[in-house]
Amino acid sequence: MAKDKKEDTGPKELSSKVIFIIKLIGCGAGFAGIMWYIMNNSVMGSDVVRGLAAVPFVFYLLVELLDTIVDMNKVVYTPLFKNYSGYVAIVLTVLTVVSLFFVTLWALSGSITLSIGSMGASSVVVAAIFALYLLAPNTGKEKLLLYMFIGATIATKFAYMSIIPIFSGFGL
Repeated sequence: MAKDKKEDTGPKELSSKVIFIIKLIGCGAGFAGIMWYIMNNSVMGSDVVRGLAAVPFVFYLLVELLDTIVDMNKVVYTPLFKNYSGYVAIVLTVLTVVSLFFVTLWALSGSITLSIGSMGASSVVVAAIFALYLLAPNTGKEKLLLYMFIGATIATKFAYMSIIPIFSGFGL
């Protein structure tokens, strides 16, 4: 007896539309969180500009490279979650995105603190902007953070310009 239905040979891939929607919702919620944080902590625009200028140039290059890689759905998400389907794949994608957000936030807020000399609300805002930029859908071909770096560096008259981060406490 022949089967009319096509047999399921394995788990289904998450389509690029589903990944786009997950990223869109996550980034929208993330930016809403940043705006809420700015309103409740009285973060001034000048503090954010100083924070953007204080991020070492190497971090901008690293984030742009990571963003290009993250936006390649077929290269990153498909091999990573090819053994999972449905809700499990969505949950794993969300966990990966949240983990990436917090790792970026942690790494950059420390770098900004070393460059400016103090940890403040603006450092958290700048680090969150970087982390959300990584997660934002289809930004891999644009170099928006580099444009922000150039603008912030010129606006601060190169006062916080650094190419590589300062490593203290290692006897360097």
